[in-house]
Amino acid sequence: MVTPIMDRKKTVIHAGVLIDSIAPTAIRDQLIFVENGIITQISSINGVLLESIKSGYDFYDFSKYTVMSGLIDAHIHFFGVPSTKLDELMTAPEAFRSLRAAREAKEMLYAGITAARCCGSSISPSLKRAIDLGILEGPRLVVAGQFVCASNGTWDHIKVPVQAMREAGMLADGPDQLRQKVRERIREGAGLIKIGLSVGAVGDEYHAWGDDPEKSVTSYSLDEIRAATDEAHKNRIKVSAHCIGNESVLNAIETNVDTIEHGYPIDDKTRSILAERKIIVTSTAAQLYCHNASADEFSYSDGEKKLFAIHENSMRNNFEQGLKFGIKYALGSDLIGPPTHPQTLFYKEFEIVNNWGMSNMEAIIAGTRISAEALGLDDLIGSVEKGKIADLIVLGSNPLEKIQALKNVIFVMKSGNIVRNDVSNDKGSIK
Repeated sequence: MVTPIMDRKKTVIHAGVLIDSIAPTAIRDQLIFVENGIITQISSINGVLLESIKSGYDFYDFSKYTVMSGLIDAHIHFFGVPSTKLDELMTAPEAFRSLRAAREAKEMLYAGITAARCCGSSISPSLKRAIDLGILEGPRLVVAGQFVCASNGTWDHIKVPVQAMREAGMLADGPDQLRQKVRERIREGAGLIKIGLSVGAVGDEYHAWGDDPEKSVTSYSLDEIRAATDEAHKNRIKVSAHCIGNESVLNAIETNVDTIEHGYPIDDKTRSILAERKIIVTSTAAQLYCHNASADEFSYSDGEKKLFAIHENSMRNNFEQGLKFGIKYALGSDLIGPPTHPQTLFYKEFEIVNNWGMSNMEAIIAGTRISAEALGLDDLIGSVEKGKIADLIVLGSNPLEKIQALKNVIFVMKSGNIVRNDVSNDKGSIK
């Protein structure tokens, strides 16, 4: 079993700057009391005798730094294969993939990502179980298990024999098969169902997303989607849907899908419905950033570069319009692992949406409190409040001044346990 660097039952943290993901501005000089992994009290330092506190608690002086909720990535994947060799998803042993993903999970936690939602991977239920049992270090996870899509649907590897795809367990056609897949996923340990509602047009090279997002087509009927959402909701778990294109988003809304992934391109009428009903749309911009950043080093073709530019332009335009309509965004990176898409780059999602129109505070709330809601864990995590689990990070500078500060994580606490501490507590300086 992994032993945390320190396992404190009673801890007090002095936050020079506290971003609680609730107040519209930061709060200065706050004391955060943690007992048995739970935040029991938050109070101003004024009038408090620090010496008396220090005698009863383990005290951490972060008066020079910013304290906030751990980051929550609402859309990642633990594929456990190199991002440049996704064909290995069909050939690499799952045991080997799981070991690779275990390393990625630990790196995420140390980067300040204390929770995440794995929106599709056959190895994710086992990874989650190992983390929950303390066998591995990693974020708390909500996982979907294997994808669910139609034949010739979103993630169907059409260059692979269809029998092999059926044996992989992701294909489901017709309401009865959709219900069965939901039951199978829950049996395997999923706490989320991920279904694909759109696919590229016939003949597109970029099958899952489409060569032109405006021309993507739907891949499931309303009756099929409704069978999946009804079965999932009966078991009190959420449904997440891959949606590229207006019609697929409307189908998701009509059938009570809980969160919409990507969610572009759409029209103003659809934006109004999403905003009015407060349906969460998950941003997924960092994966396109990583494609652009990796294109030269990994010899992307001119066609690939053009394709990703088309999607990035559409995603940005729709995100900016969505902000004007008041769409509720959670932040998800859609990162799948190294070498091109390491999950530790989630901080880039905050920088991108900030550049696309979100204020620093709006981005932080989207990537903590709203992301926690997407995971279905907002009653437990996502904000620094009394009664919430103590998933906290400390930053070397204030992200409300520069959002890039989210990269500079110097302390990580998960469930009250300190898993990373780069600060010399006696001087309050970085080691």
